[in-house]
Amino acid sequence: MIETVVRGEDTKQAILDAAENLFGEQGYSATSMRSIVAAADVNLAAIHYHFGSKEALLEAVLDRRGKLLEHERFELLSRFEAGAGGKGPEIEQILEAFLAPAIRLTRDPSGGGRRFVQLVGRLLGEPGEGFRKAFTQQFGPTVARFGAALERALPGTLKEELFWKMFFSAGAMAHTLRSAGLVRALSDGLCDDSDGEMVLKRLIAFLAAGMRAPLPVIGPIQGS
Repeated sequence: MIETVVRGEDTKQAILDAAENLFGEQGYSATSMRSIVAAADVNLAAIHYHFGSKEALLEAVLDRRGKLLEHERFELLSRFEAGAGGKGPEIEQILEAFLAPAIRLTRDPSGGGRRFVQLVGRLLGEPGEGFRKAFTQQFGPTVARFGAALERALPGTLKEELFWKMFFSAGAMAHTLRSAGLVRALSDGLCDDSDGEMVLKRLIAFLAAGMRAPLPVIGPIQGS
């Protein structure tokens, strides 16, 4: 009985690995269930048994690493909040809690974290409400938790403006994580992004300045 359970779990993980890789490389819509079956070396019945549908498989792929990422972020933010007492953590600490677990994830020796980041980036570029729904379900709690922390650290900031700041920050993070080696190539070796701690410090400093930037004057673009 135990051996059967172990084999079943191995099959489930093989399907998740194959789906994560193919969804990230080809996109969700372009990836067929048969291609996942072939990559995982299982039969179609195994996917239906463990996940039920392609949509449920996508949710499970996002959930596997997404929940771990969420837990680490919340744990680090809670630690900073406890250390700050009643005044709440600084913007730099909030950003560190959000960014550091993601940067560590992409440096997972197994390569799973980088595949996950590639998948998320690919999904964001695909049309369709189904993908946005899955993404919102997975990362909605993180947006709410960190939004509340930033609202406290930036008193008086309009919620609309706060969300724009979070949105742009998440975009800068995603671009940095997905573009390993690009800055080194573009700068002809001047910038080296192989040092995760250095990248983290630079990204925090850059985003913290953006978070503190005043509300821009909204109007026609100059020269238009």
